[in-house]
Amino acid sequence: MSAYEIKFRDSKELAEALKALGADIRSLPFFDNRREIKSLYLTGVDIRAANVIKQEMLSRGGDAAVHAHAVDCGVRESDVILFGTAKQIEFLADKLETMPWWGFPKTVKKLREALCSFSRKHSVVILPSGNSLSLGKRTLLMSIINLSDDSFHSDSRTYGNVDFAVARAIEHAENGADMIDLGAESTRPGASRISENEEIGRMIPAVSAVRRNLPSMPISVDTTRKNVAKAALEAGADIVNDISGLTFEPEIARVAADHGAMLIIMHMRGTPETMRLMCGYGNLLKEINDFFEEKIETAISSGVDPAKIILDPGIGFAKDHNQNLFLIKHLESFRIHSKPILIGASRKGSVGKATGSAETEERLEGTLAVSAICAWSGADIVRIHDTKENKKAVMMAEAIGNADYA
Repeated sequence: MSAYEIKFRDSKELAEALKALGADIRSLPFFDNRREIKSLYLTGVDIRAANVIKQEMLSRGGDAAVHAHAVDCGVRESDVILFGTAKQIEFLADKLETMPWWGFPKTVKKLREALCSFSRKHSVVILPSGNSLSLGKRTLLMSIINLSDDSFHSDSRTYGNVDFAVARAIEHAENGADMIDLGAESTRPGASRISENEEIGRMIPAVSAVRRNLPSMPISVDTTRKNVAKAALEAGADIVNDISGLTFEPEIARVAADHGAMLIIMHMRGTPETMRLMCGYGNLLKEINDFFEEKIETAISSGVDPAKIILDPGIGFAKDHNQNLFLIKHLESFRIHSKPILIGASRKGSVGKATGSAETEERLEGTLAVSAICAWSGADIVRIHDTKENKKAVMMAEAIGNADYA
């Protein structure tokens, strides 16, 4: 006789294991509901509600961590961490739905959203260029081309040379890029802004040329300005990548909506010039998710198709080294919105600090580790400089994750 721990990553693997041991395959839904214990963090719960939640979870075989003074109502509210299977959390939502007090309706809404977000969703989005983008089946590669002469990684710069940008885009495509991200203004820490006219002058010729040479390649434009986004979309772009998360020019969402474009909402504070001084958070995950909830609402109210919104927690933007690593470690926390997740950590400072690599040219191996971890964790897109190498790292991580039960 032997004993060992095994974690079943998905229903398919569990089904294979049940079949191998001779179990009735009709039992799969029953065991699949017990395959994984979920940890769900709720914030700002009325203390009376917190006590009810704990008792209800205990009655179903789960549990909940609450404030030490919840039992005597010594505090007004408490954060709550639920520990249970998806089925137990569903039972909790059903029970709380019968209780229209102490904020339970909002709690139930959040529980339902969480239940919907537990499984990765596959979708196919039609882009303004007529091309399509398949999301949720594997981790896609967004390859970076910087049209400025001030990007933090010098090897990614094209210095405004359109022919050079096109050649770089073709190279990325041949190496496995799923989309190209063009940026005409540096957003590295401490970078100053350029004028709108200068940004348009750099961006539009490059977008037009890349579209002519790569007609089936999805094109993203990294801009916070509505007029730049509008001109780029009219020149053939498909995706607006707004690093300000609709804080600089909220009207950029309407521009994306009017063109049927995808919209990437990134979390940041301040500006590239000031963001290094704005890394103080009470609860990092809560504050980023609250930001996303607000900006998703802004985007949808501006006409953006909910299926065309992508979220980026903003690695390196108003976060310190540990915060950046913590966000990569906990990508699952952003699934609550049921939107694709993009991670952009390629060759950034946290990679350098973690690997003792002062120069960006020395940060490839660390970046590959991040991309592999993101793919393993189910990130939908990684934004990278080195397409060929990152493609192989992602493929290896996904091959391991998709290995059949043996």
